[in-house]
Amino acid sequence: MGGDVGPDRGGDRVSRCLASMVPEALLSGPLGLLERGMRARKRVLVVTRHRNGIRGVCCGIVAVFDKHFNLVLRDVDEQYSVLHTLPAEATTDSEAGSHHHRHEKRGKKKLKYYKRHLPQVLIRGESVVLVSLNPEGASKYFPSAS
Repeated sequence: MGGDVGPDRGGDRVSRCLASMVPEALLSGPLGLLERGMRARKRVLVVTRHRNGIRGVCCGIVAVFDKHFNLVLRDVDEQYSVLHTLPAEATTDSEAGSHHHRHEKRGKKKLKYYKRHLPQVLIRGESVVLVSLNPEGASKYFPSAS
């Protein structure tokens, strides 16, 4: 009765309310693009980052956003990468003549690409790099995932 806010239970009212909190001056740029995409229920492309670079690409329908680019997307197709460290062989200094220290070689690092579908996702604004209304252009920003 009280806690459910879904697409059929006032979700449009909530999204209009949150969008109205964004100052009008900001709606002419990228926030305006999000506003137009949300009102038209069009899919938007969001490029996300992690600490050292591009993490991936999300393509979905904007449910809610704010002036900090915090986004809630629905029906999301995501392509993302994860850095995997391949195991390396351990060596000891006995091979070099010393018995005191043990050295481990660092493993090689390799990016692996993944795809997944999410019914709904929250993206923090600090990880948003780019927003576009052209979801067909996702391959420009990210290689094909396996």
